[in-house]
Amino acid sequence: MFRWILLFAALVLAGCQEDKPKVNADVASPEYAAGEFFHALYTSKNLSRATKLATESYARVLSSYGSTRSITNTLYNMSFDEVTISIDRTGKNLREQYGDEAEVTLLFEGKANGGKKIELRIARMIKVDGKWKVAGVKPNPFSRTDV
Repeated sequence: MFRWILLFAALVLAGCQEDKPKVNADVASPEYAAGEFFHALYTSKNLSRATKLATESYARVLSSYGSTRSITNTLYNMSFDEVTISIDRTGKNLREQYGDEAEVTLLFEGKANGGKKIELRIARMIKVDGKWKVAGVKPNPFSRTDV
């Protein structure tokens, strides 16, 4: 009987653990921080976590939108039914880093409204107190909406 109770408790605890997003980068890198930021917005829909991964001024901008859905739809103009976020490693300049500043290119692959959708964004990163923070997000450089 004790074994069954122990097994049940282990299963319940395993189900309660929050899955960490799998960011394909070194933990201390700006790529990892950028990936965590977007996973907080798109996967776990956790605005509090996203603002902790942003600079103070950018966190105020994000908080003004009130929800992750407002941020993803309005600020970034990217909504997905399901999405996979990865560091874009196709270009020569995966990351441009100069001292305490970096730019990281991220690839968003997913589905929206029944169709496949691929987006690219560049996160502007700044090192604050030894930790990389998102200072802003540039739009897709290949987008035709600015034409």
